[in-house]
Amino acid sequence: MRWVVAAGIVGAAALWAEGLRPQASGLRHLSDAEADAKVVAIARLERPDEGAFAAARDEDAHEVAVAGDLAVYVVRGRAGRAGRAGPIVFLTGSCTHPLTYVNAFRHAAAEHGGLIALQGDLPCKADPTLRRWSPDTVATSARIDAALEAAGATSKEDLTVIGYSQGAERAEWLARRYPAKYTRFVLMAGPVIPAPARFSGARAVATLAGYGDVRENMAAGAKRLRRASIPATYLELPGGTHHGELAPDADASVGRALDWIDANARALAFRTESQSGAGRRLE
Repeated sequence: MRWVVAAGIVGAAALWAEGLRPQASGLRHLSDAEADAKVVAIARLERPDEGAFAAARDEDAHEVAVAGDLAVYVVRGRAGRAGRAGPIVFLTGSCTHPLTYVNAFRHAAAEHGGLIALQGDLPCKADPTLRRWSPDTVATSARIDAALEAAGATSKEDLTVIGYSQGAERAEWLARRYPAKYTRFVLMAGPVIPAPARFSGARAVATLAGYGDVRENMAAGAKRLRRASIPATYLELPGGTHHGELAPDADASVGRALDWIDANARALAFRTESQSGAGRRLE
């Protein structure tokens, strides 16, 4: 069974945690205060009595418990689609609930093998019931592993990551730290321009932004990635007048992005851990 991993929003100052200077592009970066202001009411779902994939209907998101961590939200994938070896994981934006976005593109997620959506690991100041992401990339990857196990996923390699806002930047950090593990990316409304140096192991990257986002960041990122010989494309998100909103018809745009990275994915640049150790480049 295949999956998708998505990630959320981060301020430009957090770049220093990874030892990389923000790019001097003149484009606007979102501050943590701006991110905290984007508070969205939490949608509540009942936890199913049976296993998520045995009991859930296609395209419905269901809450699944993770031992020692926050619950995750799972969309069961439709069977029969080829092209993606690893699962898809979703990391949400800062100070928003995963279902805010998952419900807007759950049909595309189901069509492309299913989705696991994580919550951030830190409470938001404006509303502690909502979460944001810490700069601990190792801990984030370990939480992803635990979420995959809880949801019954069998593969933790060649993963697709969808990240929204702060999640998009966290996806970029995962790409840099674990180039053999996280290999396909859909970056939505990211607060910084994606850096090619962080995507050396990426098989394909799609960047997306809408009317209320800093679209120049995502458009410029796709161009820079292509110049570095990394397959990349930029797509516009429909509707939405504010950052943090996804229109109901975002499903089609996310579906096109997933189709594109599947169709244009290059060969793996690094061997997986099971083959030769983490991050070793293929000869």
